[in-house]
Amino acid sequence: MCPTEGAEGGDAGHAGGADMGEKLKARVELRTNGVVILKDIPMVNQGPKGYCVPATWERALRYVGIPADMYVLAMAGQTEAGGGTSLAAMSWGAAEIVARHGRRLTPSGGRITTHVGARVIDNGLPILWTMFAAEDVEKAISIRTEQRRQVTDWAIYTKTLEPVRRDARRIRPSRDDAHMCMIIGYNSKTGEIAISDSWGPQFAERWITTEEANAIRQNEFMVIN
Repeated sequence: MCPTEGAEGGDAGHAGGADMGEKLKARVELRTNGVVILKDIPMVNQGPKGYCVPATWERALRYVGIPADMYVLAMAGQTEAGGGTSLAAMSWGAAEIVARHGRRLTPSGGRITTHVGARVIDNGLPILWTMFAAEDVEKAISIRTEQRRQVTDWAIYTKTLEPVRRDARRIRPSRDDAHMCMIIGYNSKTGEIAISDSWGPQFAERWITTEEANAIRQNEFMVIN
């Protein structure tokens, strides 16, 4: 385990308090047709080493005003080249960093619903989410997200999601596809959540049905309060 001070890239400060809470709530964007999304989340590309966990943590920490560095976090999480991070080690180190900045790390788990998203995202906070990035599901998400940008009739669009919801029962993810990303939005009307992956700007916001999300979940998620 590397010292958690190094993961911050600078002196510890205070990222808590009412001022930060108001700033976070101001980042909640309400769009048409019930879309609730967080804005101004920094992008960190995990790069060819497969550092999805440390990259996601850096993004989340920086979002709440805590300096962080993906590569130092990778050392703290015992991340190997090509992926593979000790979530326990990473969470332990991150919890210490978060506490020194006047905030706390809240772990949770279970099914992903738009109600779960609303409880967190309405307060301006993203969810750090462990899941399985199955290749066929990822491809489908990207295609649908691109099509979603052209939607003008949301009732028809919601209808097109019905077979997607049914087919989600047949998804069988592989443990080799373990991944971490962030949940940054939700739409209760369409039954979708927005995810953000650390693969570059084109993956900053993609939409997935809650049925798909629960088919690929790892049962663990965390929030920096």
